[in-house]
Amino acid sequence: MRASRVPPDGGYGWVVVAGVALVNVFNQSLVSVFGLMFADYLASLGEHAFGAALVMNVCNISLNFSGLITGPIIKRFKPRKAAILGSLLTGSALTLCSYSTKLWQIVLSYSVTFGFGLGLIQSSTFVALNSFFRLRKGRAVGFALAGTGVGQILMPLLVQFLLSNFNFRDATLIIGGLAFNGPVEWHMTESFTEDGRESQPLLAPDKPTKQANGTACRKPSCGWAKLAALMDFEILKQVSFLNLIIGLGLAYTASTSFSLFFPYFLQKSANLTMLEAANCMSVLSTTDLITRITVPAFVDKMQFSHRTTFLLAGICLVVARSVMAEMRSLIPLMVTSAFYGIFRSITIVNQNLTVAEYCSERQIEKMLPNALGFNMVTKGILVLSLGQILGWFADFTGSYSLNLHAQNLLLATTCVLWLCEMYFKDDN
Repeated sequence: MRASRVPPDGGYGWVVVAGVALVNVFNQSLVSVFGLMFADYLASLGEHAFGAALVMNVCNISLNFSGLITGPIIKRFKPRKAAILGSLLTGSALTLCSYSTKLWQIVLSYSVTFGFGLGLIQSSTFVALNSFFRLRKGRAVGFALAGTGVGQILMPLLVQFLLSNFNFRDATLIIGGLAFNGPVEWHMTESFTEDGRESQPLLAPDKPTKQANGTACRKPSCGWAKLAALMDFEILKQVSFLNLIIGLGLAYTASTSFSLFFPYFLQKSANLTMLEAANCMSVLSTTDLITRITVPAFVDKMQFSHRTTFLLAGICLVVARSVMAEMRSLIPLMVTSAFYGIFRSITIVNQNLTVAEYCSERQIEKMLPNALGFNMVTKGILVLSLGQILGWFADFTGSYSLNLHAQNLLLATTCVLWLCEMYFKDDN
């Protein structure tokens, strides 16, 4: 008998969940209050909509394309150190923003540094949670992501209070100090299993030897081979993985576009007042937050596949968005917004879990950090390309209802791709 370290699947793991939720409150949710924090200050610098859009777009690029190096960083330094580095970067970025007097300085500090820090936090905290939980993984991720929802409710109030009582520099310094909050340490439990050494051969298998010219027979010697091993490029040869991340990227692009154009749809297509539009958005956010806390526990208990859960929620999102696009009165829009928040939350919670499930099923858990990184890069590419096309389509047609239907085409494509893979896999 020998002891092996296994995830506690609870216990101190819930303290880790609370730590990750706290990180999300003070880091991930800050993206939603950028306009509130920086609008007046950018205006004082002579920058308006274009400057704000530039800062946010570059931040989105930095966040998603950080996936190219977050995987190797997590594998080399472990999730906790990577998450601490991410928190240090986001806190430092906001501190530098408080002293910025030019737009390019804000782009360099907030867009590049803050965006890269968020990318590190997103990947490393999920990899850490994935290490702590097995059967309760869904609810753990749901509780952690609920921190982002809580932050989106509380942080605007905090930012408004700080800006009302302090100047921009002091308020940003305080927010930056909060962003320095990092993750807590984890503790594994011990599990006793059969050692199995008695059944092992007395002589160990031969290790790779060197050839006459001094090169290793098996061990990668060239720089490209070492880079490929570090980045786990091998996983990109799997068509099923490419199908998975493309589907997730299309769904993410549709969700991002919806978040951007939903207020425009409510006010310009449905002709709601600003207060009525805010009520619809509040209902959506509330059901989103409640679902993140409650539904993952049910999914874990029923032991549903995360990919299947994502797929079913995606189909429901297509229906909800199609119905919403034709609504023109407040009450029906509030009802559809509530259902949309439920299904959107399920897709958000299960997005990274779907990637982790894929790696677990194929026994390539060590590739998870880079798999998440490739997923982030795919999302970045699709948002930059298809997201811009959706924006152009809204301007070209002048109809935000048609824009919602166009978003559905992306999500429907995900559903078709995944259903085809499931069908042919079952057929084989």
